[in-house]
Amino acid sequence: MTQIVLVIIIIAVAIVYSVYAVIKNIQTKETSACGDCNGCDIKREITKNLKDKTNDPTTCGCTTKMTN
Repeated sequence: MTQIVLVIIIIAVAIVYSVYAVIKNIQTKETSACGDCNGCDIKREITKNLKDKTNDPTTCGCTTKMTN
């Protein structure tokens, strides 16, 4: 009988935590791929690449050069 009660308690805690995590994730709005990180090198590289994109609608913004 004690084992059944423990299993039910563990399952209930897992369900409550899962619902809490989903609600918290839905409510959190990230502003970029890095979230709120202001100092990482990856975020600086991403923002630099976004600023370097051309406004030409015929290109995808890639900077790859093709060689023959």
